[in-house]
Parts: sequence; C-alpha cells; structure tokens
Amino acid sequence: MSRQNVLLTGGTGFVGKAVLARLVDQPFYDRIYLLVRTRRHQAPSERIAEIIGRMFPPGRVASLKERIIPISGDLTEPELGLSPEDRALLNADCHQILHVGASTDFGSPIEESRLYNVEGTRRVLELASSLREVGVLKRFDYVSTAYVAGCKPGTVSEDDLERDQEFANNYERSKYEAEILVRAYAKRLPTAIYRPSIIVGDSKNGYTPHFKVLYWPLLLLAKRDLLPFFACNQNAYLDVVPVDFVADGMVALMQKPSTVGGTFHLTAGYGNELRIRQLLKDAYKLAGITKRTIVPFWTLNAVWKSPLKRYFSDAFWEACEIARPYFVYLRGPKLRFKADKTHALLKSAGVVAPRWNDYKREVLGFCLTSRWGRKLPMPEYIYYLPMSVRKDAVREYTQRDVAIPLTAGVKLA
Repeated sequence: MSRQNVLLTGGTGFVGKAVLARLVDQPFYDRIYLLVRTRRHQAPSERIAEIIGRMFPPGRVASLKERIIPISGDLTEPELGLSPEDRALLNADCHQILHVGASTDFGSPIEESRLYNVEGTRRVLELASSLREVGVLKRFDYVSTAYVAGCKPGTVSEDDLERDQEFANNYERSKYEAEILVRAYAKRLPTAIYRPSIIVGDSKNGYTPHFKVLYWPLLLLAKRDLLPFFACNQNAYLDVVPVDFVADGMVALMQKPSTVGGTFHLTAGYGNELRIRQLLKDAYKLAGITKRTIVPFWTLNAVWKSPLKRYFSDAFWEACEIARPYFVYLRGPKLRFKADKTHALLKSAGVVAPRWNDYKREVLGFCLTSRWGRKLPMPEYIYYLPMSVRKDAVREYTQRDVAIPLTAGVKLA
C-alpha cells in the first residue's frame, strides 16, 4: 500500500503537537501538511522550522523539514485563506484531514467560540469536500469533546449526541454545534469523530505546555496566600485522560478503514473516573500544595452576597471570577461516559487508557519540576520521545547538565 499524506490542523496546540510527534513515526504516512497561521515578521516556513526544532532531536530536524510541510491558513478566513499554490498542492495529494484546531477558551463569548469551532470546522469540511470531489481525499477525522453531552446528568455512549442538554460554557456548546455539522457532511464524506474528556499531561513524564481545566484550581491552590478556602464537591467524578493516550488513540483509529462512520470516546470511561477528593489528596502529597478548608459552592455564593465579602481580598474574588468557567466541573456534573467500544478497539491496537493512580506522580510531579510551566527541566523534544529512546536521552542530558536534577516528573522506564 502506498503511503498517505495528511493535513493536520491545530498541530501547534497541546493535543496537535502530541499527534504530530506520533504521525512522523507512522509508516502509513509520508508528508504531513501542517496548517499554520502567518505571524507578523515570521513566515510559515520559519514557524514550522521553529516548532520542529523544539519538538524533535537535533539529528532528526533536517529530514523532518522535508516531510512536515507548512500550509499558511486561518480557520477564521474564507476558504481558510489558502493561497492558490497551497490549494493546488493539497488538490494533488492530500489523502486525509485530521481537524484538531479549535478555540478551547471556556470563557470566550459565543460568537468567538462559533467563529473558530463551528465556522472554522465548516471551512475545513468544505476543503475536504472539494478534495473528495477531485478524487484525492479518502477520509476526514474530527476531534470533538466528550462534553458535547453538556451538563445533563446521565451515562453517555459514543452514539449519543442529542439529549436535550444544557451546556456549561460556550466551548461545549460550539463543539456540539460543530459535531452536528460534521455529522451532516458525513452523508457525503467519510468521517470519524473522536471525543476526548479532560486531558492532562503525558502519563510517562507529566509534560503539558499549559495549565488549564484540571490544573487551574490546583494552580490557584498552589498560590499559598490567595485562597483561604476552596469550593468544590469532593465526591464529584472527573473523567481524566493523559494526552499520550488521546494522541495514541487518535493515530491508531484514524488509520483503520473500519472506523469510518464511527464516534469514539477517548475517555477514562465509566468506573475509571477520578474523584475530586482523591485529586486533592494526591495534589497535597505530590504537588506541594498546602491543605485548605474545603467548602460547598453554596458557601462561596453566600459569602459573595453578604457583608463577609469585604474580608477577602480583591485578588481572591478576581481569581474566583477567572475560575468561574471551571466551576461546573468542580461541582461535579452527574455525567459519565461509556467507552467500552472504543477501549476494546484500541486494546487490539495496543493502546490502553491508564488509570489515574498509574500516572498521577508524573502529572503532579511535573507541576513542581516545571514550576507550574515557568521553566522546563529539560528540552521540549525529550518529552515527545518514544519510551524506547527516552531513557538514554534523559540520562545523557542530565549527565551533561547536572544543575538540573531529574525528579518525579520524568519516568525513565
């Protein structure tokens, strides 16, 4: 079978980079077209060279520059803002599109969320349809979210979408609307949909380039003088998965002809969720967080509306306001995801969702070793290396630069 070429959107983001790091080692794929926005004073080729230089070992950079091809474009522009030259290039030999690109800002106005997540998806679907018409495109793969299920209580399967749900934020709503759009195009376009849940760092080394969603409340707790107490439902479930499972899962599924037409839950799944009580306990032990008094949300609301409000700093209330989009998850929506079908399919491909207890030390340890994202203990490319070669790379680097210790955030084997 001849090797395929794939267009990847969102390849400069958290999940997209994890996918890119895996695609380059797949014998099924040859060229990887990477949709990137043009930056002022930086051409797309320069930006791609910068990304490759950070993500991969020096010895691989030259060869990967020949395989990872920049496509200048923007999800918010008509026809993605593609040049005639880039459009002709894709028309010639783009066999697959993996659409990861999205706005993941929970606090964005609905118009902005829809601009990126709905209209942006529409533009990528239009490109896919035109490539299908000229006979080159074989399939379109779309990254949704498990939280298209909204915050209506219940157990949700991969086949569920319309359930008369409300949404916790505009991100969820816009991704729901985008998934409806993808399903409409599926009548004439071979598609597959992937729904991750709450994504955290790599299970082998804890690496994450940003500290959002699950990390946000922990980051607030790490600021010792900011939060005198913490509001949450300690008994609530969180469906949490590491980014390597999500990326490995998508790369495995997107190569299987049998997955066309399917929707797949890249989630921990029913019975494997993490309770907030356990998360806090682990964070106190592994992330250097000082224990706080835990109160229910009604207490926070009562204080806000009472004269007691003035006894708390403006910084505290500002932090609460910034964290407001995440409150629904800390309250614990009574929502759980069935993933038996997806897990069984992935297990046959050698991909298994790890349990929180198997990787909590790496994820929470990375918070400390990176100083909550302020400084990486090692070059970024080491965090993307396959486990088969990571051990030697870590040892070589730490021996060369003994000033940076190897700590709990990195697993050697």
